[in-house]
Amino acid sequence: MRVLVLATLALSGTALAEPPAEYVPAPASEIAGYSEKLLPCEKVKGWKTKSGTIIRADEVTEEKLGAWNFDPGDEPATEYVSCKGEPNLQSKSLRELSLLRNTIFARYGWAGFRKPWLREHFQQQPWYKPDPKFSYKRLSKVDRQNVELIAQAELGLRYADLEKMKEQLLGKAGQWWGDLPSYEGKNGKQVIACDLSAYKGKTHLDRDYGHPEPLAWVEKFEAEAWASKDCTHHGDDGEALKKHRANTPVAPDLGKLSPEERIELGLISRAMGDFAVDEDQREQAAGSLDEVLKVKELRMLSLRDLRLLRNTIFARRGRSFKSELLQEHFQRMPWYTPDPAYSDKRLTKTDKRNIELILQVEKEFGGALQDKDFRVENPSGAGDVDEPVPPALVA
Repeated sequence: MRVLVLATLALSGTALAEPPAEYVPAPASEIAGYSEKLLPCEKVKGWKTKSGTIIRADEVTEEKLGAWNFDPGDEPATEYVSCKGEPNLQSKSLRELSLLRNTIFARYGWAGFRKPWLREHFQQQPWYKPDPKFSYKRLSKVDRQNVELIAQAELGLRYADLEKMKEQLLGKAGQWWGDLPSYEGKNGKQVIACDLSAYKGKTHLDRDYGHPEPLAWVEKFEAEAWASKDCTHHGDDGEALKKHRANTPVAPDLGKLSPEERIELGLISRAMGDFAVDEDQREQAAGSLDEVLKVKELRMLSLRDLRLLRNTIFARRGRSFKSELLQEHFQRMPWYTPDPAYSDKRLTKTDKRNIELILQVEKEFGGALQDKDFRVENPSGAGDVDEPVPPALVA
């Protein structure tokens, strides 16, 4: 009899309880940066020239390579994203790409942003409605395809691209590299400059066939000016060049950068294999992996970031990786030299401590990612099951 009463009460309670309201995302028209349509982009495998042009592996010809003065050599083809319209993912900063990708999840109520700047950004959006019952199933087929395209655009940046982006920000923050070229002026005095506009002497030899030939020292000076970071980022400011005649390095003042630019600097630094937290209050462009990391800062990183950071410690000591994804990632780093004779004995006490701390934080957030979590080969095939969020694609 008692069982019957309890069952009756349970049934009556169920009948009286209101079913949870279905989550209704904000209209797409209200969300800046969100597209209900498939982005005008595609994944392509190939090589990127210095100018940013992608030479597709399936269309490569000797004629094309010659036209672009490009020789891939032994460089393996890499997967990039090529766009034929707006938004052009290739022209976006890492911060802009991260916002585009996470906006898709935020539209459907994702509230698990660990990075302060992302969390604050979406909390300020009038359309944002966080939902603890968020499900990846809410995303449409197009949403999932767009997430994959944006994620690949982030992964597809070459080290040279990242380095150029970082130098531009550091130059804006007042960094001087101390690499200004010089030439010999009057009375043998060395003149610091980025061009020869003020030089009144002879710079070329006249030839019978009418094509003046630059003097050897001129060629050397112009090559140094072309390679100079100080000329690249400060060469148009004559007064600044005069003040730096001593040609000594000057550290950047990150306070000169906007919060958005400091976030970008953190994202770039981490993508290059440094430790950095993309937080606008951070005073340094990157921390050192030779120092014990702070758990508080590690908790601001995504699981994808944590896995890459942990394996960066091994990569710095020359370890090879069975994971194709990790091997491909580190092969892009000019500092990475895999050593067949690698042993964990090369790890320092600090290395081991940092690995332990990263593993601890990964465990807090559900465990370390596997390769399959980084890229969903067919995101539209996740249809009928209520999957968890692919953690590598969020935040």
